[in-house]
Amino acid sequence: MMRLDLHGTKHEDVSRKLDVFFWECMQKNITQVEIVTGMSDRMKEIVINVSSEYNFKVDDFNINPGSLFINF
Repeated sequence: MMRLDLHGTKHEDVSRKLDVFFWECMQKNITQVEIVTGMSDRMKEIVINVSSEYNFKVDDFNINPGSLFINF
C-alpha cells in the first residue's frame, strides 16, 4: 500500500499534492492508500473533500487517528 505523509504541507497545497499522488497510484493499479494527515481536522476535511471529488471511499479504521485510508 502506498502512503502519502502530509506533515509540513500547507493546506492550500494539499489538493494538488493529492491529485498528483492519486494519479500515480491509479497508473500503478493501486486500490488503497494511506494519507497521513496528523491530527488536523482541517487537513482531514481537505483530504475527504478531494477524495470525494474522485468518488473514492474514505475509511477511518481508528488504527491511527492521524491517518485516513482511501479506497479507489
